[in-house]
Amino acid sequence: MSDSDLSLLGRASPVIAEGVCDIQPNELLALTTSIHTPALRVPQGFFYGYLMVPVASLAQICTAPGQTFAISAFIPAIRDSLQLSEISLTSAYMIGTLVAAFPLMLVGPIADRIGNRATITGIVLLLAGACFFASFVNSFATLLLAFLALRFLGQGSLSLLSSNTTSMWFRTKLGRVSAIMSIGMAGAFAVIPGWLLASIESYGWRETYRGLGLVVAGIMLPLLAIVYRNRPEDVGQHLDGNRPDEPLPHAEGSRATGSQRTVAIEERSLSLRDAMRQPTFWILMTIMSAWAMIGTGLVFYLFAIGEARGIDKDATAAVFKTFALSMLAMQFSGGFLADRFALHHLLFAGVGLLSLGTLTLFFAQTSPQLHLFGLLFGAGQGITVAVNATVWVRYYGRAHLGKIRGTSWSASVAGSGAGPFLLGWAKDHSGHFEPAIIAFLCILIPLVLLALWVRPPARPDVLAPAAS
Repeated sequence: MSDSDLSLLGRASPVIAEGVCDIQPNELLALTTSIHTPALRVPQGFFYGYLMVPVASLAQICTAPGQTFAISAFIPAIRDSLQLSEISLTSAYMIGTLVAAFPLMLVGPIADRIGNRATITGIVLLLAGACFFASFVNSFATLLLAFLALRFLGQGSLSLLSSNTTSMWFRTKLGRVSAIMSIGMAGAFAVIPGWLLASIESYGWRETYRGLGLVVAGIMLPLLAIVYRNRPEDVGQHLDGNRPDEPLPHAEGSRATGSQRTVAIEERSLSLRDAMRQPTFWILMTIMSAWAMIGTGLVFYLFAIGEARGIDKDATAAVFKTFALSMLAMQFSGGFLADRFALHHLLFAGVGLLSLGTLTLFFAQTSPQLHLFGLLFGAGQGITVAVNATVWVRYYGRAHLGKIRGTSWSASVAGSGAGPFLLGWAKDHSGHFEPAIIAFLCILIPLVLLALWVRPPARPDVLAPAAS
């Protein structure tokens, strides 16, 4: 136990019998975590958070079984094997994703209570089991259950917790850390679908799902057992590797020095109830949900949209590379920009590019125009991802981060299920995808303006004067 833990324990002991204690709940959580976490020797001068970055990045990559880009590789084989129609497939995907959003709201509070490490371990075990279950589906009902489990555990829970991992270790450097992590996820987007298709062709889709479960468990479980730690306090360190008395710059890119202002991070975290009382929370949640819905829908049906406009499948497949490279470039640079500029300006740019990309897709009739869509929409998604990775902890703190982000993420997961269904419904009822694309534009354009209303919580207790 560190000296700071002993100090907390000393403060608690005289008053614990009276039921009154001046220790903040988040301080007590840090004390409890440090007591139950095995001691770890960290070399002097080395910040353990830098070791957590590749672990969190691998956790993000292991969300693949629940991500649309991986599931789409299985769709043709599953459709042929189960003899399902397109509307049946998209309905199972939508219903499973929407239902998955509800239990996802519980994951954040559980992680707040028992820590990310224990929660991620349970999620990884369940995700591996979900992959095995998916290999045995034989009907619409079992496919729906498989989609529900994969989306809840992979795209929902593990994505949320991997992002929260770096938020527990970094604050002023969080943007650049998120930028570095984006490389791994972009690589997964580019490589995993092809790897899955090759495996399905060679071994079958059922065997590929079983292998995918083994890969996820084999990568994550040893890292969680040996390397993973919940917070810097667990190893006697502090956010960003700073000293406990070292002032931090303002999270919104202010260049104020430590003598001018400092951020009271953990001790002044907002609860979910307090966050929900402010318009910014709802604007952020709406933007992230709309982006998830539209992005998932367009990726899910991009081949079909290209085919309907006479664009060759190979040409459409090349658009995914443009999309991934554009997203990687802007997410990487956006992560660094998030450490230097106001987040609402970046969010305005991100949603604006999403709107331009969607507008381009509406008019696209040739392969170059489809690539322009991939370039613009990928860039907008990259910036939006960079903002989403940093804004929640900077605005609302660490103490209730799981509950706050869990609520927002559950709405995003629900939105991602609605996107493919809306496009499929439009195609079935009108013969074209354009009505759904127009609806997407009608949602995005007002959100461009609303992004400018996003501001840090106006709380005098957040920016406290540094001690003289």
